Amino acid sequence: MIVRPYIEPTGSRSKCERAGDAAEEQMAHYLHTKFHDDPEVCVLHQLRFEDADQPKRDGSPGVCQIDHLVVHRWGFFLVESKSVMEEVRVRSDGDGGDEWSRTYRGKQKGMPSPIRQARRQSEFLRALLERHRSELLGRFRLGFRTIAKIRGDGDQRGFRFAPMQLVVAVSDNGRIRRLDGWKAPEKPFRVIVKKADLVPEAIERELDRHRVGANLLHVKPVGEYGAWSMEAEEISEVAKFLAGPHVDPSADSSTAANHGKTWSPEDSRELLRLHEDGWDNVKLAKQFGRTPKAITYQLGRLAG
Repeated sequence: MIVRPYIEPTGSRSKCERAGDAAEEQMAHYLHTKFHDDPEVCVLHQLRFEDADQPKRDGSPGVCQIDHLVVHRWGFFLVESKSVMEEVRVRSDGDGGDEWSRTYRGKQKGMPSPIRQARRQSEFLRALLERHRSELLGRFRLGFRTIAKIRGDGDQRGFRFAPMQLVVAVSDNGRIRRLDGWKAPEKPFRVIVKKADLVPEAIERELDRHRVGANLLHVKPVGEYGAWSMEAEEISEVAKFLAGPHVDPSADSSTAANHGKTWSPEDSRELLRLHEDGWDNVKLAKQFGRTPKAITYQLGRLAG
């Protein structure tokens, strides 16, 4: 079921922006084809949240943008689309993390880890949902309330243990090279790193693991799969809640929170990083509380 459809961006677009748009549209198409008529799965695209309870360093509301979100009975899949024209490489950083680089026109350049990016998004989303848990989820059933109270959860069910599975979707015309035998993390839940066309089937396989885990008669242990769940009507309520509260600064200066303010060195560096990662000027304007025109000006100033 598509709860929040993909909307094609309008207006003037740079080559980098168009490539990012194409990657997101491609992934939206594959998710639509797979899940549009599935009543147990809700798909939302182009989500953006502002949350004053998760402020930035300067005290302004924190911001989270999610390319694609799949909501199901046993948790969530956060899908981060990456536009790759040639090749993306990933290897272990030697300390349990991952290092990424992108090759374009034969030149290799480092890039932020999309896995870590998606993990930050999942933490933001979890905190937002947890604060609204009483509106979205019911109470524990009688048989589980004592255990929940011992754990410190009280009677009210929440999202603290909801699976937030991370997905990195590389555009179809790109290649993924896993160096030195790198494998995506599998605990507590599998991280998916695949070409966009293979992502829906990978999500479906993970959904099957959750279904098996939720079946009390399963023979083999399946870790944490299926241990957390929502009722059918709760899935719909959560999806509707997530589809609704969006703060969308317009292009005019009257609603741009930081219009006219001096750019800090930290924000300038972050602006360049996100721009190089394929974010368009509209997304960047929302992220920094500026107008698209101000974003264009600042990028030009930094490039000069």
